[in-house]
Amino acid sequence: MNYYALIYETVDDYVARRAEFREQHLHIAREYRDRGELVLAGAFDDPVDRALLVFQVDDKSKVEAFARKDPYVLNGLVKNWEVRSWKVVVGQQGRAPSTLSAGAILRQWSARTTEVQLPKYLDHFSKNVLPQLRRVNGFLGATVSFRHGEKETEIFVETAWRSLEAVRAFAGPDLQAAVVAPEAAALLTDYDRRVGQLEIAISAPA
Repeated sequence: MNYYALIYETVDDYVARRAEFREQHLHIAREYRDRGELVLAGAFDDPVDRALLVFQVDDKSKVEAFARKDPYVLNGLVKNWEVRSWKVVVGQQGRAPSTLSAGAILRQWSARTTEVQLPKYLDHFSKNVLPQLRRVNGFLGATVSFRHGEKETEIFVETAWRSLEAVRAFAGPDLQAAVVAPEAAALLTDYDRRVGQLEIAISAPA
């Protein structure tokens, strides 16, 4: 994943005009944020003549696609924009404690593998599964954990989703069907064919 800065140069009456399009703009921004692609966004102050949006994505074209459909751009509030690759030299992106809204969906799945195959599965999940999940609107995050047993290693995968509709976009009409690619199955000795599905009631940071 790479960092990209989207820089807007706004029109003189930007502050006066943005209220009409603000909710539409924020709706798109939240979609990118929920997928983990938009890190930070906001306007410069005094004067309000530019805005900066920082993305963490695998390709510059995703940031350009955001700009081209942004209501601020489409309705003339932005007179120029550019996307620049941003190399982080010092510092690390801070993360707020993770919380999920009540009503969000957790999908829990487990599988078994050998100690030798475990690193290969984790690499597959990072390089293939996560990018696929991030392309689904409503995906909120994933956790992969494991524990070593005497004969095999058990893997636990938990994914979070905004709604059942988001789950359906990923899993299809059978919401509890496990989605396991053939290349992943080849790294496992056994895996659950059905997924446990829970609705979050309370989520709070430490």
